[in-house]
Amino acid sequence: MNKLEPYVIKHEDFHALKKMTSIGARVQWIREKANEMNQALFTRYRVAEKSNLSQSTIKRIEENEVTNPQHKKLEGIAAYLRVPVEAFFDDFYVGETKSFIICEPEDESIKEIDLEGVSYVVELTALTKSIMANTNEVTFEDKVELTALDYEEFIDDLTTLVEKVKKRRQTWELKRNAYNRLKGGNDEND
Repeated sequence: MNKLEPYVIKHEDFHALKKMTSIGARVQWIREKANEMNQALFTRYRVAEKSNLSQSTIKRIEENEVTNPQHKKLEGIAAYLRVPVEAFFDDFYVGETKSFIICEPEDESIKEIDLEGVSYVVELTALTKSIMANTNEVTFEDKVELTALDYEEFIDDLTTLVEKVKKRRQTWELKRNAYNRLKGGNDEND
């Protein structure tokens, strides 16, 4: 098994894997993605054969019949899928988004994956909606081409911007409530 088609985990893949509630679901998703990229090389049968497990063991792990599989078995599966074994566990998905490669090249170089070439095209549309007039108006529309290196930083910046807007709204709400309490307090003294 020399020339495999690698798959770099995207932001949305990471969050889909993060939402999964079992090791087996992650094993199955990663195996199926490897099989999709490298037709018929990552069937349950092939993974079982190459990781010295039975096909029924792989099936039982993926279908959650074994909820806490032996670490050694998971290491064998991860080695054949060429992913970090940590990618099967909940702890890997805590904190910020991490990227990893399914079917990572054996020499661990990622020369075949162009980190500086355009990998993503993000279409941005900002809509404003007046609650009072119940109308929509497009206020901003643009396409941004991003490299694999730019992507994670872009997502972080976008998340920060959204959080900043939400926080600003909370701050104004607090100020308005404080103002209303002061105003109400002055009315009582008059």
